Amino acid sequence: MKLKKVTAFLVGIVSLTCLASCGKNAESSVSIGENGVGEIITPDSGSEEYDLGSYRLDKNGIKLYYDDSDIPHELMLALENYFLSFQNEDFEAYKNSLASDYAERYDNYLRENYSGSSKNEDEYTLQTSFEVQCSNLRERMLNEIGSDSESESNKGYSGKFEITRIRGERPIFSEGETEESRIKDFFSYLDNVFDMDYYNLVKEQADSFEYLTFFIIAKGEDGEEHRIISEVDIVFAEKDGKYYTFG
Repeated sequence: MKLKKVTAFLVGIVSLTCLASCGKNAESSVSIGENGVGEIITPDSGSEEYDLGSYRLDKNGIKLYYDDSDIPHELMLALENYFLSFQNEDFEAYKNSLASDYAERYDNYLRENYSGSSKNEDEYTLQTSFEVQCSNLRERMLNEIGSDSESESNKGYSGKFEITRIRGERPIFSEGETEESRIKDFFSYLDNVFDMDYYNLVKEQADSFEYLTFFIIAKGEDGEEHRIISEVDIVFAEKDGKYYTFG
């Protein structure tokens, strides 16, 4: 069932062009609840958005696609805020999306292991890493619109983007896999980086873990929507009702 949803979402996105005005009548009357999102909106059958499925709008006007019987509203908003920090190039917002222990440890790791590795970089920090991620996402957008930041034919595009849609789903596990085993695998890189059992440290500090597969659609400088991230996994740790990620 999830595979069908993903396929429909990806196929539907390929044909998305100039949909900014679609569904405005339905969306204009949406009020955002205390949970941070509006009521479910189902596109009219036959509309260009119908195959993408139902969604909820948030205060930023971003369309969130998820099963709210399984995925908390707050988790989707945490995912959105994390990527809005890249869109807005807002380092403080990025840090607020991260687990504080991770942010401190990874910043120290980068300073100790990557500072001075380039002629143009005296110090490589968490902020440097963030700026690289921002640049990588802009490059993704340039690739999607068939441009190149180094090309004379890039029409002046910088790769800036505006997130319009986010889809979150629970992952599909292979035979013998569990959510716990997948989360442990996710943390294996950080276990090596920090030279410790970082997974268990976080597990002891957190109330729970959340594992999502997500897709992000954004409008580029060409005025059209493009898929800039497809079927990528992310882990959040939840503590006292708030969600924090690692990366």
